[in-house]
Amino acid sequence: MKNRSLFLMFALLGTPGYVFANSPDLAKSEYNFATNELSKASFNQAAIVGQYGNHNNANVDQNGTRQLAVVNQAGSGNRANVDQSGSYNVAYVSQSGYGNDADIQQQSSGNAAIIIQQGAANKASIIQQGTQKSAIVVQKQSQMAVRVIQR
Repeated sequence: MKNRSLFLMFALLGTPGYVFANSPDLAKSEYNFATNELSKASFNQAAIVGQYGNHNNANVDQNGTRQLAVVNQAGSGNRANVDQSGSYNVAYVSQSGYGNDADIQQQSSGNAAIIIQQGAANKASIIQQGTQKSAIVVQKQSQMAVRVIQR
């Protein structure tokens, strides 16, 4: 029920099938919102990416149904990767410093993963291969590394 409410909220806030960018130069700071046909059960995927610094890289790959990924990178030189397959998965990445590296891989269904990194040169990885797993990583210092594997 919680996942269903979250997807409904983003469906009401977004416009399906469009990506908004400030300018054609993708190296500048911008905010992107991409979603595809939330009304069709065969798709139901949403990705929200906000990158405010320079040289940030975000990759979101969604396969399956009812996937939600949110990436917010405010510093420079951050990298985020979200790979979702299955159904009803939620991933959230927020990085404020510079040179941070975050990776979330979700397989199966009903998983929730959160990574928040505020320092510099942090590395965090969450791999969820089972169903209904939850993981949260918060790193507020610099040069820290965490890997969470849930099966």
